Amino acid sequence: MKLVEISGLIEQGMWNYGDELGLPIFSGPKITQLASVEKDGFSAHKIEFSILTGTYLETPAHLLEDARTIDELDLKELFLPASVIKLNKKPNSSITKDDITKSGVIIKKGDCLVVFTGWYKMWNKKNFVLDCPYFDSECMDYIVSREIKVLASDTPCYDDIRDPVDSKKLPQLRKLYLSGAMALAPIVNGDRAKQGRAKIIILPLKVKNLSASPARAVLIYR
Repeated sequence: MKLVEISGLIEQGMWNYGDELGLPIFSGPKITQLASVEKDGFSAHKIEFSILTGTYLETPAHLLEDARTIDELDLKELFLPASVIKLNKKPNSSITKDDITKSGVIIKKGDCLVVFTGWYKMWNKKNFVLDCPYFDSECMDYIVSREIKVLASDTPCYDDIRDPVDSKKLPQLRKLYLSGAMALAPIVNGDRAKQGRAKIIILPLKVKNLSASPARAVLIYR
């Protein structure tokens, strides 16, 4: 059995949506040490961060009223079969239906579809958010038609964030959420993952009424 963690490290000074998109509510994280073993006999820290920090699991409640929140998910929805696709996309390029279908990977109903574009290599680098690849409309329509449970990708935005309309309306993400699926993004370690079939475990924080939460996620290969 091979385990590949695909969740990124949360640390102070890391990339965040707030700094790149000019949205202070999504800035951070801020990590403050409250006590140390040397001075206090124990260690303690306080962390302040947006729910969209690092690798996070997001439910349709992010865009849709009355949708389920993180705390309402059943454990069975966090342990899933996975179809893993590895691509090589350029900055600001679209992920297309052909990219997905020509991979040869079979996407099954109920899967977590995992799409690596190579963008994970840009984690914490300049314009990680603004220059990321994104899903085009035909591609998202196809993905939704496969009746997946989760779409995971190493791109932090599923829509074209540089398009003034898409960046506000998020049409591709909305399609995904209207289908009932969730998003896990952005993921890392595509170099360690293998294309094909796997299993995935996704463990978000269980906090009441949140539409999203930072999560640890692991691909399992046998």
